[in-house]
Formats: sequence, C-alpha cells, structure tokens
Amino acid sequence: MRKTAYIWTLVVLVASMGFAQAQGPSNQTTDSTATAASVEIQQLREALAAQQKQIAEQQARIDALAMQVRSQQAQTSAATVTGQPSLSAVAQVTEQKKPENPPPPSDAIVLKGGKIKIGAVAFADWSYYNQTGFGPAFLDTPNVYPGPGNDGYNSFDVTRTYINFLFSPTDWVTFRITPDIYRDIGSPAAQKLSSTSGISSTPNGSLNLRLKYGYAEFPKLFSGAFKDDNIRVGQQTNPLIDWQEGLYGYRFTSLVPWNFISLSSTYTGASLNGPIKWGGKQYLDYQIGVFNNSNFHAFELAETKTGMARLSFYPMGATSKYQGLGFTGFIDYGYNNAAPEGNSETPVVRAAALAHYQSKHDGGQIAFEYDFGRNAFSTGNLFGGSAPLDLVGLGTTRFAGMSSLASAVLAGRNTRQQGYDVFGHINVPNTKFAFFGLYQYFQPNTKIPLNPLDFQRVVAGISYRVNKNVRFAFDTQDVLYKHSQFTYPASSLATFSPTLAAANPGGIANAVPPSVKALFLNMEFTF
Repeated sequence: MRKTAYIWTLVVLVASMGFAQAQGPSNQTTDSTATAASVEIQQLREALAAQQKQIAEQQARIDALAMQVRSQQAQTSAATVTGQPSLSAVAQVTEQKKPENPPPPSDAIVLKGGKIKIGAVAFADWSYYNQTGFGPAFLDTPNVYPGPGNDGYNSFDVTRTYINFLFSPTDWVTFRITPDIYRDIGSPAAQKLSSTSGISSTPNGSLNLRLKYGYAEFPKLFSGAFKDDNIRVGQQTNPLIDWQEGLYGYRFTSLVPWNFISLSSTYTGASLNGPIKWGGKQYLDYQIGVFNNSNFHAFELAETKTGMARLSFYPMGATSKYQGLGFTGFIDYGYNNAAPEGNSETPVVRAAALAHYQSKHDGGQIAFEYDFGRNAFSTGNLFGGSAPLDLVGLGTTRFAGMSSLASAVLAGRNTRQQGYDVFGHINVPNTKFAFFGLYQYFQPNTKIPLNPLDFQRVVAGISYRVNKNVRFAFDTQDVLYKHSQFTYPASSLATFSPTLAAANPGGIANAVPPSVKALFLNMEFTF
C-alpha cells in the first residue's frame, strides 16, 4: 500500500510540472516552486529505492524460512517411515533438554529391584628380611617369616584381596558383602577314613575365602546435623581401626598401632555411626557400638559382650572427613572370649587418645597417639609373625628360657600396656611422590620392671601414585627391642613368677628376643 501511494504522488507531481510548463514561465515564484518540486521528487525516488531494497530482503528471508520448514517436514516424514528420529532432530532435542548443571555420573548399576555398586581392593608386596628374629606380623596373617638364622629370606605375598558388593533396594537400606581371600597357615591332622586307610591334610598355605564384612546399613533415619548418620547391624568395621587407616592413608604398607599389637579391624555387632555437622562443616564424628568379644576370624564363646566408642572433635570445623585440626578418643571395654563355664571373665581394655592435623586437600598429615591397655596383649600377639618353637610346643631350642620368661611377663589378669606413636605423610608438590612414616614405642606390661619385651617399630618409605587406582611404595620396617641383651635376674623374676624364679636361680640368660629388620616393595590396587 505504501509503495502504491508513492507512485500516485509521483504521477500527480509530474502532471503538475507538465501543466506548469504548458502555461510558460510567469514569474520568479514559479521557477522557485519548480525547483522545490524537483528536490522532493529526488527524495521520493530515493525513498522508493530504499523501500524496494527492504522488500527484497524480507522476501529473501521468507524464502529461507520456507526452505527450512520444507526440510523439517521431510525429516519428520522420513522418521515416520523408519521409526527412528533423524540425527539433527535428536541433536536439537538433546540440546533443548540438556540441563545447565548436569549431575555427576553414577558408579552404580541400576536394576529393576535397586542399585548395585561393585568395588575391589588388593594389596601385594615383595619383602626382604635382612635380619630375621621374633615379633609380630608386619601386615596381615600371611605375612609370616622364619626366625633367627634366616637372614636374606624374601617372599612375594598377596596380603589383602577384597571384592565389595553393595546392594541398595531402596535409599533407606544398603547391604554390604565383602569376601576376603586369605592364606591358611597351619596343617590340621590327617583324616582317618577306615580301619586300614586315611588321607593327609592339604590346606596348609592355601588361599581360602572367608567373609570380611557382611552388614546392613540404614541411612536417612536422621535429619538436621545428624542427616549423614547411619545404623549398621552385622559384621563390620570397629570404631577405631578403619577410621585410623583412612587418616594414615598407608594401610597397604603397614598396620596402624592398635591393629599391629592386638585389635582386629572387624567385629560382629550393632553400631551407630556418623558425623555431626553445622553450616556445612563437620565438628564431631563418632562411632559407638556393642560387639562380640571375638573378632571376625574367631567364633564367640563368652556370654558377655564388648562395647567400643570413638569420638573425633574438630574445633575449627572440617570440610572433609579428616581435614584440619582434630582430637580423637577411643575406648574398648570387654572380656576375654571364653565359655561361661569356669570363665574368669578377665577384663580386656584398649584405649587411645590422638591429636591429628591434615592440611587442605591432604597435602600432608601428622598424628600423635597415646595407647593404654589392660590384658590386651599376649604372646600370640607378640610372636604373630615368628615364634620360638618352645612357645608353640614344637620343640626345644636355645630360646626356651626367653619363651618361658615372655609367657610369665604376659600372664595373669592384671597386665598393663602402654604405647606412644606418631605417624604421617607429606606429598611432594607437583609430583606423584609422597613420603610417609610411623614410629611406635610399646610396653607389653608396665608392671614388670626392666621388661625385656619392650619394643619399637619404625616404618619409613616413599610412595608413587600411578593413577587413582594404583600406588607403589618402597619402605623399611623394623621391630627393635629396646633393651640390649642381658640376663634377667631371679630376684626380679620372683616378683611376678616365683615358680620360674625357683627353677632359674641364676636368672634367665638372653632374655631379649632378637629384633627384625625388613624391606618392602608394596602395591595397592583399589577400584
């Protein structure tokens, strides 16, 4: 319509100019009027050209949109025939539905009846004993070694192999099953089959399967500051060991203090666990429970049970489980695992107090620990890695006197244990290397004067992280008995074992067990 109006205006102006020319010049005013009309004509022509250009651009846009519509209709028709959307259509829908902040990928397998998570842990090592002696196992049960006179002994070992299965039918409960592959130590007697035949036993040294963890965990029972807490029922970690292994970070190379001297990592019972948080920071972390007196690789005989509790306090608030300055207390109070008939119900106590610090992002960590025990250490603990034949009833050796002395020192219902420990690690900046170490000084019975069994454990090494799943470490580990070799006097022996003192009026020579020194190359795999 606007274009038509411009055209009619031009027609009228042209007609007017023609009429004016037919009349002839009348005066100066007429010439001035003609000039103004010419200017206006030129302006209208320019405006008309601009309008025509704009109309052409709009028409081109219309044509382009019409082509796009025809293309989309063709794609829709093709999808209807094949039953599959086109790639471009899928891309457009995906782009439209993509959230601005997508959730992180899940490592769970989603099934019709719930979710499953599968993981694995494996520890392996090569050990070299440049000095063999008597002492505890450096790692788990398979880590045994021959006694004195076998310097240079070395071995490849697999000390831990777990497969973790976690099944959550709902968000309110998770079931964990963790089989553990371990090495069987010791040969049972041959089996008689008939009056004329039998079969020898073969399991000695075999790798067997047993249950490490088997429990039900109930989260989401609490709210507010306790919203991350849970209840566990079944065979599970005790309140101290697993937590301390996480703080140390080098369980694949060496045991934490109480685990090294007598406290197992796993017991069967019920526990309440979890952090207490305010404002997004953790100020308290705890675990409290009631468990069997026996650990996971023994059966329960006692009618009593043991109570364990740990409380960790972070005065500045922690943004992760171990970050920052913390103080931790632990108590384990129970009884020996013996049947009610004739059971003396010997009390067993283990306690620990720790001050610890971990830098942000775990660049470094250090912890100081004090341990106290009552009837919590035996000759079975002291000689868990290698023991004199005299002590286990397999023969008589030159260590017979030392064996009898060790049994007397750790006998009775009123032994007292004490220990001091420090452990930590530091990552080398901008590398995959880290240094780690542990020092433990332990007194098996503080009531015995000049106790020949007092020892120190020293661990020092360097680790290299290949990736998030694999680490290697090279370290030295020693059990060094504190006292130099001496003859234990009969007068001191008489204060706690008169019978043994009477049998040895000249005292017991070579009272101190020989120390153990070893080198390890460790490997950790986690998934």
